[in-house]
Formats: sequence, structure tokens, C-alpha cells
Amino acid sequence: MRRPKLWFLILIIIAMSAVSVGCVPSGPCEFTEHMAMQVYRLPDASSEFLGTMVGETHTVLAWTANGWIGFDPGVAQAGNIGLAHHRWVYLNGIVTPSCLAGVDQVTLADVQADVAASSP
Repeated sequence: MRRPKLWFLILIIIAMSAVSVGCVPSGPCEFTEHMAMQVYRLPDASSEFLGTMVGETHTVLAWTANGWIGFDPGVAQAGNIGLAHHRWVYLNGIVTPSCLAGVDQVTLADVQADVAASSP
């Protein structure tokens, strides 16, 4: 009678170990908007508004200290290089991905410099 309980306990421990291993973040840092989010040209609400998106998953390519997340919109943009190619959404601290430690932190000035370099 004791052996089945022991095997059951061992199976639970193995299963919990497998689940905990699966919880370790791996791969790219991503975010998914679950509510409509406004997309901007620069990490600044006074910059050009490009539209609204919802339900899409994007890889975070850059972020700012004040809560902006930069991503590749998946659309060809002739001449735009570096940070000028990114599109930006503002996320508050509650929904900011926890994986940002592995993503470059930039400033508005960094983005503006790449935009200037991309302009003819």
C-alpha cells in the first residue's frame, strides 16, 4: 500500500518540475495587446499617430524608461533604418513585459537621431 503512494508522490514531483521548467522565459521578449492601443511614429504622444491595433503579438525591439515599447510593424519602410523603423506604443508599468532586461533601452533622442539619419 505504501509503494503506490510513493510512486504517486514521485510522479507529482516530476510533473511539477517539468511545469516549473516550462515557466522559464525563453526566446524573444514579446507583448500582445488585449485592448486597443495607439501606435505612434516616435516614443512620444505628440508625435505622428499611425493607428490603433489590438490582438497582435510583437517582439519588443527597444524600450524607453518612461514606458514606451518599440517594435517592428512588419511593413516595408523604404529608407527607415535602426530605431526609425520601429513603431511605438505606450504601456504602463502594469502591463509592461517582464523580459525587458534583455532588450535595448533607448531615449527619444536616440530615435530622433535615427529618423534624421533616415531622412533624405
